[in-house]
Amino acid sequence: MLSTAHRYFLEVAATGSIKRAAARLHIASSALSRQISRLEETTEARLFERRREGMVLTQAGELLADHVRRVAMDSDGVLRHIRNLQHVAHSTIRIGTNEGVAHNLLPDVLAQYRQQYPEVTFQVRVGSPGFVQRCLREGSIDIGLMFSLKPGSDVEVRHEIPSPICAIMGKGHPLADHTRLELEDLKNYPLAMTDSGTTVQLLFDVLSSGGDGSHFNPAYSSNSSSLIRALVEGGHAVTLAGEITLCHALAQGSLIAVPLADEALPTRSLQVLTAEKGTLKNSVERFMTLLIAALQCHDRAARVR
Repeated sequence: MLSTAHRYFLEVAATGSIKRAAARLHIASSALSRQISRLEETTEARLFERRREGMVLTQAGELLADHVRRVAMDSDGVLRHIRNLQHVAHSTIRIGTNEGVAHNLLPDVLAQYRQQYPEVTFQVRVGSPGFVQRCLREGSIDIGLMFSLKPGSDVEVRHEIPSPICAIMGKGHPLADHTRLELEDLKNYPLAMTDSGTTVQLLFDVLSSGGDGSHFNPAYSSNSSSLIRALVEGGHAVTLAGEITLCHALAQGSLIAVPLADEALPTRSLQVLTAEKGTLKNSVERFMTLLIAALQCHDRAARVR
């Protein structure tokens, strides 16, 4: 940032006249002249020669003018960078979720929002429910979208829809024509399961530990929902999942979802979460409204199927 004296000095150097510089700066000539005199006292050098044709920079004045102009340019660059950072901060929406939701639900919602607000950018981080809640606590995401049995005490549930776990299989699977299944019905078939840390895996571990868990056949395990889906669509395995994470494949008929009837199966929901304290940016609130509307639409479609 330039001082007042330096700004006045550059104006006199540009106009070659204290009177003209004062007029452009909308100040009195005497006030401008005092600033120049003080600057000369500070530098201990004459900065201008007072000639008949006007104020002409001395060699010392030329050196100071070059320096002050560089400082002015650097200051402008810093201010532009700061403004750009503020713009990015206000126009970026940061989301944390799991891979299934990120792949199946978010793309259409993100694209729809950017059609209305093309200046907005999105950062989507994918991980387990624990990862999403940790990011919310740290402030590294604005919105968490995750399956939960019970959210942490330091997050706020903005919206939730039921997301019961179903048995998911290819349309040609022997169990595909059932209207309901018990977990025991899956013991004779290969299972493809997500890695530990997901709510599905946690629930499966709890339920299967109630009996002889060795009877289940967890043939495939992966942290890639894409691989799990490919195995299931190919008829190689059954998996456990909520319908919303596979909504497109279920709507197209390439996968079949059969509800599980186990009374011991805890209720699970898909939740939209924010940090418990703090005011959200307007862009985040607007996006959350659109996201909740999309979730409600998927919920209604799932009830029809």
